[in-house]
Amino acid sequence: MAAGMNFEISGLEELERDLTAAVRAAPEKAKETLRDISKDFKKSAKKRANSELKPHERAGSEKNKAIKRKFGSKVIEEGIGATALVWNSARHFHLIENGHNLVRGGRVVGFVEGKHIMEKTRNEYESVVPERFENMVDDILKERDLD
Repeated sequence: MAAGMNFEISGLEELERDLTAAVRAAPEKAKETLRDISKDFKKSAKKRANSELKPHERAGSEKNKAIKRKFGSKVIEEGIGATALVWNSARHFHLIENGHNLVRGGRVVGFVEGKHIMEKTRNEYESVVPERFENMVDDILKERDLD
């Protein structure tokens, strides 16, 4: 005959509460992290634009670089997801980013290569973004003593 074995597990309710609280906190923390990443991305793009572009001074009292002043960022929330947008609204930014024909006297005399500021910054952030979200998850778990 087999002897009966009794198991008693305690603390499951506390674990369930902690996990539920962590799951509830995650979306807001993710949006906050995404917002911080987009701000940092914008700063990096501005810094790269400053270092890679020749300073073209504007006439009048505004002697700042037009490209540097035109960066913007925004986080758009869609249902359960969110998207971060970073852009430059300077009218000629696409020419600097992608390159353009060099025209003299109505004739194309060459091609100016693009600086690919946003592309280089995006490539730099391909490793940063997953790391930042992993740190966010670790922080959420540490707050609930689930690490």
